[in-house]
Amino acid sequence: MKFLSFDLELNQASTGAKIIEVGACVGETNNGKILSTYSCLVNPYEILEPKIIALTGITQAEVDIGKSIVEAYLGMEELARCYNCLHMPLVWGCGDGYALRLELPKDIKWYFSRRELDVKAVYQSYQIANGGKIEAGLNKAMDKINLIFQGKIHRAKDDAINTFLIFCELLKKFKIITR
Repeated sequence: MKFLSFDLELNQASTGAKIIEVGACVGETNNGKILSTYSCLVNPYEILEPKIIALTGITQAEVDIGKSIVEAYLGMEELARCYNCLHMPLVWGCGDGYALRLELPKDIKWYFSRRELDVKAVYQSYQIANGGKIEAGLNKAMDKINLIFQGKIHRAKDDAINTFLIFCELLKKFKIITR
């Protein structure tokens, strides 16, 4: 089964949380193989907060020449279509789909279903079943199940890749439990 995993990076300005990066990957859950990745910087048409620049490493100059939110979304959608992914994307923590739909103009049709598969909630369920702590960011959660975070933390494409990888690892663990 092929899934699209996606993540957003947002500017936390007084105007609200505007998207500054869309990242995604497509992978096969049966073997954990990543087939393709996608990354797009988005111009939020506002000044980036210094804490966001420090957290992500994304600069004002980079977003100033970034694409529109429509172009970023359509690129991600094309990736999902190309690989015929399940229409329920993977995310770490709920809300990214809602945030993206909120910023898209009303005339842009949402390709995916209403639901996202929240891998953080799956991880938390696994932790509950095993008596572990449920509070964890993506990097710490990966460490707790013996995975090494790939790439840079708080970059959308890398977070999407790692969300997919932790999902595949959790699926393996669930298979062991159900045997």
